[in-house]
Amino acid sequence: MQSEWFNAELPSVKKGFNLSLFKALNPPWMPTKVVRFDGCSPGDVVRLKLGLWPLQLDWVSQITEEKYDAEAWYFVDEGVVLPFFLKKWRHLHRVESMDGQCRVIDQIELQFKTVFWSRLLMPMMRYQFAYRKPIYAKRNWPTNI
Repeated sequence: MQSEWFNAELPSVKKGFNLSLFKALNPPWMPTKVVRFDGCSPGDVVRLKLGLWPLQLDWVSQITEEKYDAEAWYFVDEGVVLPFFLKKWRHLHRVESMDGQCRVIDQIELQFKTVFWSRLLMPMMRYQFAYRKPIYAKRNWPTNI
């Protein structure tokens, strides 16, 4: 899934991938509490509680890769502790830059534990990432780098 091109410089977008953006990208229909957010560099951890009490699911991801150059920046988060219905999670966040514009590409590799969970939850996962696309374009990216 990729966003449209939006006006922003790559260093600004990289700096703007922070807790504030992370919270803005979470759709309102998925209650999410951020327990820990270290950042987007290798070794950083993101820990979430999904859902509402009494049913809250733990989600812990670790940033495993990052690369930055003049044309693009990417980082990868991989699931360490996943909700009961997921077997694997790998999410590559790639920001491409061209002529003062950027776009964000989300590339997800996931495996559900059963076909039942895949059929039930995959449409919601797709919708969740489609929800993010306009947020990138409307974002006030940092300008004082």
